[in-house]
Amino acid sequence: MKIHKVRVDGQTFVLRPDADLDALQQKILVAAREGAGFVKFKTVGRSTIRVLITPRVGVRFETIRMEPEQIDEWEKHPPSIDADPLSDFGDVL
Repeated sequence: MKIHKVRVDGQTFVLRPDADLDALQQKILVAAREGAGFVKFKTVGRSTIRVLITPRVGVRFETIRMEPEQIDEWEKHPPSIDADPLSDFGDVL
């Protein structure tokens, strides 16, 4: 199963499986172009998140493959949104 993650200003969020990536990316672009704006989206293990997007906020999308059991575990014990920025590279470092 594909999992979509978005990192906003250093915080990583796992998007719900039904997330419309194109629509979310468009909302982020509009907010940045207009100077600032709140963008909301639903995440795994958390409720709706609202983030302030400005032209200076870094946003990164990533798609990874996960097993359904791993997703169920994330629902029960969501990963920290304030994780160490190098945590994504633990298997490499």
